[in-house]
Amino acid sequence: MATVRIASLQYYIRPVLQFSQFRDQVQGLVETASDYRCRMVVFPEYFVLQLLTLGDIRRPMSEQVHDLATQEPVILGLMEELARKSDIYIVAGTMPVMDPHSGHLLNVSHVISPGGLIGLQPKIHMTRFEREEWDMFGRRELNTFETDFGRVGVAVCYDVEFPEIAREHARNGAQLLVVPSCTDDRQGFLRVRYCAHARAIENQMYVTQSSTVGSLPMVPAVSLNYGQASILTPSDFAFSRDGVAAEGIPNQESMIIADLDLGALANSHSLGSVLPLIDSERHRHTPLRAALQPLLNDHSGRIVVRNTSPSDLEGIINLCRKVYPGTQPWTRDQLLSHLAVFPEGQFVAFDPVTRELVGMAASLILHWEDYDRTDDWQDFTDGGYFTNHDPTGHTLYGAEVMVDPDWRGQGVGGRLYDARAQLAERLRLLRIRAGARLRGYHQHGDRMSPQTYTAKVCRGELYDPTLTFQLKRGFRVLTVVRNYLPNDPESLGHAAVIEWLNPMVALPRDYAAQPERYRAESPPSLPPPTSPPASTH
Repeated sequence: MATVRIASLQYYIRPVLQFSQFRDQVQGLVETASDYRCRMVVFPEYFVLQLLTLGDIRRPMSEQVHDLATQEPVILGLMEELARKSDIYIVAGTMPVMDPHSGHLLNVSHVISPGGLIGLQPKIHMTRFEREEWDMFGRRELNTFETDFGRVGVAVCYDVEFPEIAREHARNGAQLLVVPSCTDDRQGFLRVRYCAHARAIENQMYVTQSSTVGSLPMVPAVSLNYGQASILTPSDFAFSRDGVAAEGIPNQESMIIADLDLGALANSHSLGSVLPLIDSERHRHTPLRAALQPLLNDHSGRIVVRNTSPSDLEGIINLCRKVYPGTQPWTRDQLLSHLAVFPEGQFVAFDPVTRELVGMAASLILHWEDYDRTDDWQDFTDGGYFTNHDPTGHTLYGAEVMVDPDWRGQGVGGRLYDARAQLAERLRLLRIRAGARLRGYHQHGDRMSPQTYTAKVCRGELYDPTLTFQLKRGFRVLTVVRNYLPNDPESLGHAAVIEWLNPMVALPRDYAAQPERYRAESPPSLPPPTSPPASTH
């Protein structure tokens, strides 16, 4: 058979008061396809769900769908009768079917021949709502069907998004892939449609998609439908210009029909402009594996940020020596104390490729009212041990953020700050405060006060390797203090007390309390950093 005529449905889901109304709707469509001399008619996924309106729609969906599965013999009997009477192949969309072996509920497509033979294709991949809300299971079974006009494969809705399914049908000689679908919104529909067309091109086969349209507002499963039936072709000279043999008007009840030239399809496999099916077979047994060749300096995407564990302590100490050469690093006792009093507030950034620790962040919760803004780092951290941590406080104090100098400018600091902000949001803390050492002040200390320097950084007139970064992350300066880290040569001991307010908790008065002097009209832009923030203190 050189040409075959196919019909695909935009099936209107409507309430029914008795089974005969469903039967009449289905029968009318099959007879119409037969009148147009179609050899196959394709119903969509879950078109039988309109039968739920015959029962108690207030019950949990999993119960309703399980009950619908008990009607499989009646529905199949109807389809078999219509296939025989109209001398037509029917792809009976899908319906819930109980697997007698596993006891699982499956979503199964039945392909029925004019002689009454029935083939089955279970849906292989369940969507989340099918698995989580309907208690349905996929089954890894793939069948290609031999018909009197050629071979046909079925990929039920979501399954068409997995290229290997259509490719296996194509290797088995399928000329037509049938995609019964049921999608509730445009995004879901387009995922199926785009993937269906991709399968047509890469496998040099025809693909027909059927869709549900209409709605059953009283049934959550099908309260909305977005659908458009289509018959798609490869993209080559022998086929439709846009690779679309036919398509319906979205969301209207209709039937689309197209003649598929099987001779042209066969010729395209060897004479087409490109031969993707043949070319894919040349190296079928030589798996292609991607090698990673980094061409960017930014590798932060591969970094894993997680809570600190005791096995990280040696790495943190070594990182501290690298970031602050010549100064006393964190001690093991201090780090163990952090984990003992507030393990949730301690983070490390870890490179799983090199298995190196490339950053860390340490924090504790304080009652800010118990401290003076001019207190130094030792006061806020109880000598670095965090034993003053108070879980009833409202302020997350950022005691430390360190990034390996080799990883600065690659987003590691931002990942650590994000983890800290997410912690504050989860604990519903009002704010994060920290002391930001003014790392660039030593270059200006002979010409201006630290307060003037900080104000210029806030306005974007000067760039500070630490403070500019923090302002960009949404922090604002409250005040400038001296002797925060008395022996730091870069800041000359000065630090800005900075604050980030949790938008889920903060009130307008909290924002209004931030000083005008250090409030920029807009966050300063970051120049290409040569040495991004190594630490907040």
